[in-house]
Amino acid sequence: MNNKELIEKIRQCRLADLSDGMDALGLVNTGTMSSKMRPIRPGISMAGFAYTVKLIPAQKDVKVCKNFEEYSKELDEWCSDTYSFFGPISEGKHKDDDLVIVIDMGGYPGGIWGSEIGMNAMKNGVVGTVIDGGCRDLYECNLEGVKVWCTAKTFNHVYGRLVSGGVNIPVECAGVTVNPGDIVCGDDDGVLVIPRDRAEEVLEIALKVREGDQKTRAQHYKDLGLPFDETLGEAGKE
Repeated sequence: MNNKELIEKIRQCRLADLSDGMDALGLVNTGTMSSKMRPIRPGISMAGFAYTVKLIPAQKDVKVCKNFEEYSKELDEWCSDTYSFFGPISEGKHKDDDLVIVIDMGGYPGGIWGSEIGMNAMKNGVVGTVIDGGCRDLYECNLEGVKVWCTAKTFNHVYGRLVSGGVNIPVECAGVTVNPGDIVCGDDDGVLVIPRDRAEEVLEIALKVREGDQKTRAQHYKDLGLPFDETLGEAGKE
């Protein structure tokens, strides 16, 4: 199964199904991010391949700026380092790769992500962003359809606070080691990371878990006189 086929099938499953699939393989508690990792709004989901980013505390002083022009220049210099991970993405080099950007900030609550970079990422094929740290511009992000899971909501930037610590290296994100290319999935329940080399095994079981759950719930819907909805899949068409 190639990457495209795999990720499309994984997107048919809930995190609950995929987690049960991992449990069945003995991967209990593997890949489950902290419950602090939450979507910025309900009803969003994603699955893709990890593009990992590590940010570390800055070790230099912040300049006291005399005016906006001076601050703008200083900000550009900081951002050219802190956001260097985004260069290949904004150039369209990963547009068809179904990437999820996973950012390890060590839980620092500053806002590495916001509405402008979120839209830039969307138009260049990024399917979601997972941040052990902060996201800001939340109202705009939600209006724009930006998909973000984070451990903090904030209004602060990361200017003067964090700098680049590496790209596409193993990172620690909300209690989980994430390797480049791992499969990262998110929905209302949180974020789950599936090792790429076990993904097909997990998926095989997860699809069967989903099918059984949908059939059981469809019967409950009938018994309760509830209208079927999209969560029932094929069972809702019987």
